[in-house]
Amino acid sequence: MTDTTIASFVVRFTQETPAADLPGAGWRGVVQHVQTSEQVRFTRIDDALRFIGEFVDLHNPLQSMGEEPVRE
Repeated sequence: MTDTTIASFVVRFTQETPAADLPGAGWRGVVQHVQTSEQVRFTRIDDALRFIGEFVDLHNPLQSMGEEPVRE
């Protein structure tokens, strides 16, 4: 029998001031790992993904789960 590991995250985006002249400007976010309640604030999605990567293998998630990647 295989073990199941669950990693759940809540991601919240907020925009302080609408910035019609600059797409994406003014957005920031918080990502929280549900199991540990650890969280990080970010303004760049790469920072959020780096945090998630501490809990989940983002480079090869299927292999870490014991599955073969699907190739198209």
